[in-house]
Amino acid sequence: MEELQFAERLLVVEGPVVRDMRMPFPTRMTVAVLADGSLWVESPVPVSYETLTRLTELGPVRHLVANTPRHVWRLELWHELFPDADLWAARTTPATLRHGPLPLVRTLGRQAPDLWAEDLDQVPIEGSRLIEEVCFLHKPSRTLIVGDLIQVHPLLAGSPVLNALKRAGGVAAPAGGTARDIRMSFWDRGALRASVERLLEWDFDRLVMAHGPCLTEGARPFVERALAWAVR
Repeated sequence: MEELQFAERLLVVEGPVVRDMRMPFPTRMTVAVLADGSLWVESPVPVSYETLTRLTELGPVRHLVANTPRHVWRLELWHELFPDADLWAARTTPATLRHGPLPLVRTLGRQAPDLWAEDLDQVPIEGSRLIEEVCFLHKPSRTLIVGDLIQVHPLLAGSPVLNALKRAGGVAAPAGGTARDIRMSFWDRGALRASVERLLEWDFDRLVMAHGPCLTEGARPFVERALAWAVR
């Protein structure tokens, strides 16, 4: 696991590889130091004691966030560590993944709450009954933060079947994109288009993906290409 100062008041921390429907997924969490000095932790991952100490020295952990239904289970361990932190999650759907009970979780909506609106904007990608991911813009660093909406999975030597699945799913490196099963879940194309168009109005140049390489510059053309299917 590695802590990385990605941008001003924004860190990314690499987590372990997990499997979802037998597919390996690298994990990554994003940590923002908010204007009030507290920490906003998106898609938490297991970390070493040393990394946890370094993070908590930056400020108190006040918000634990799951920006996609598939990441809700990640809140559980960090809720045990920081029981006083607020829990936030994308709208619950049939695809929501959790391993145990959680206390009341606040639902992420179309508007950023006042608690972090100075630092982060947000937009739910609407139009699907299964996946309603919430994307974020970290304003101080002009960084777009996405979960499952855009993925880039490397091809692996000696794994022809897995590589074929990545290509067929539309997420193989180097281009990557939105997985075909996620695309097919959007029944309301008007709502989808409006959500993505709002996202593309944001001023961003960096990109943090949960499943793929982070971009420290030139992210806009990459994102526009990856989401072109949604605004056609």
